[in-house]
Amino acid sequence: MIALTKNKINTLARILKNKASVEFQYNGFYYEVFESADTGYIVNVYSDDKKDEYGEYLDKNCTDGGLCTGSAKDAIGFML
Repeated sequence: MIALTKNKINTLARILKNKASVEFQYNGFYYEVFESADTGYIVNVYSDDKKDEYGEYLDKNCTDGGLCTGSAKDAIGFML
């Protein structure tokens, strides 16, 4: 996470707060972070940026994922 600057993390967190989701590439992986229906944020990590006809990442490329119950900034750093 050190390589991803504090400024970039803050920018991504701000986008997440405003738009309820954010996608970014870091260290060869593709991250998708969005608000959970219950609480916190869902963070999914993909090995490839290929998407289906609906614009969703392909499940077969999901390498990790989880629920972060912290802040938007916490969610950005959750899987890094």
